[in-house]
Amino acid sequence: MIGHLVAMLVSAVAFLGAILLYGAFSPRRFSGWEFWLCFAAYCVLLEGNSFLANELFSVCGAVGNGVGRQTLYNVIRYALLYALLFRERPMVYLSVTVIFYSWACCIENLVVGAILIFQNNTVRSALENPTRSWLFWIDQLLVLCGCAAIRKAHPFQPQTNGSQNRFAIPAIISLVSLVMAGRLQNGYYQGEINGAFLFYFSAVLLFADVMTFVLIVWNEKDERLKGENLTLTARARTQAESIEALSASYAAQRKLTHDFNAHLATLSSYLGSGQIKDAQDYMATLQEQQTDRILIANTRNSTIDALLNQKAQVAKKNNIDIRFKVNDLSGIQVAPIDLVIIIGNLLDNAIEACVKLPAGEREIYAQLLLEDTLFLSFRNTSPPVEIVNSYIATTKKPPDLHGFGLQNVKTALGKYDSFYDMAYEDGYFSFTIEMENDLPSATKKTRFLLHES
Repeated sequence: MIGHLVAMLVSAVAFLGAILLYGAFSPRRFSGWEFWLCFAAYCVLLEGNSFLANELFSVCGAVGNGVGRQTLYNVIRYALLYALLFRERPMVYLSVTVIFYSWACCIENLVVGAILIFQNNTVRSALENPTRSWLFWIDQLLVLCGCAAIRKAHPFQPQTNGSQNRFAIPAIISLVSLVMAGRLQNGYYQGEINGAFLFYFSAVLLFADVMTFVLIVWNEKDERLKGENLTLTARARTQAESIEALSASYAAQRKLTHDFNAHLATLSSYLGSGQIKDAQDYMATLQEQQTDRILIANTRNSTIDALLNQKAQVAKKNNIDIRFKVNDLSGIQVAPIDLVIIIGNLLDNAIEACVKLPAGEREIYAQLLLEDTLFLSFRNTSPPVEIVNSYIATTKKPPDLHGFGLQNVKTALGKYDSFYDMAYEDGYFSFTIEMENDLPSATKKTRFLLHES
């Protein structure tokens, strides 16, 4: 009984190290006590239930030797823990789990090798020694400390969490390392290798595993730079489009002023000769032309007005039926640059989705309302999209360059107390935001409303 409790406690320490590492790359499904309650329930359910553990282990029976079965069993249970506590995609679940368990195996081999060197025992005698129990404690505590150090050095950053590609090469390296670590384990279980060989070879594998982390961080920095460059490009494009729209509006206004006297003369001529119907038709034409120059949205916020009307002109050129519902936004406290990023990117995405549809099916409906909180809603017709854990699966090439628009939106929202929701239903994509009307702060949190499927 005591031995079983000790084994469960050792597993809990290993699981704790795993979730520390997972938390450096993925957002939690739960917060506070709910997270730790699920963690404790998993430890008790899997490690405290020998029947369940044995059934799961039997699933791995297809793997040839005992080490192979044990490796597969551990990868499965760590991956299940990942899926239970964190929101991620399957590829990330598998990749990070392989990376973690490879590190753990290499550290275990390193510790065993060191003990064999200093005690000058054979492998078999070391395995049969009662100190094997505290050997496990050393392994798991070292893994725990390593994962805690990584978590501290690399806190979770949502803006870099969108791409799975950064895990591809590190996962392959760790998989090779894991296979070789398993061969080493099988070797010292069989008494075929000595402690020095086990120690030094494991040190090399551990170094390779550590380099996988460096590679992930490097890839993240590269992606972040790409995202920042795309953000700057998007801002420059928005500014250029705004200048173009203002220039066109100014030119149209100059033309209207230039032609004003001619219009008056024409109307006077019609009225003077009694051509009332012709005068009415002429006035109707002038009114229609003038309507095109009237601001489509008037929120009393110059930044939002310029942005909405500029995007409306782009939508009109693409035969998109765009409608706005707004109120007085003059009291908005959100930083103008964040408003441009949030509203501009979401409208750009809506326009981009609409142009993929036939002309008669292109619709955008946006709401921007300020009451106690700021409510933003964007709904547009769209080809089918797949939403996975707050990310949109893309068919763009290359895929790692896509999604920075939404990622920039999420980063801007992260400065405020806010939550957002995105959904696709009945041919319409919607993105809804509710946020506090206050100044940006680094301590704010953004929440995504996860749809149950």
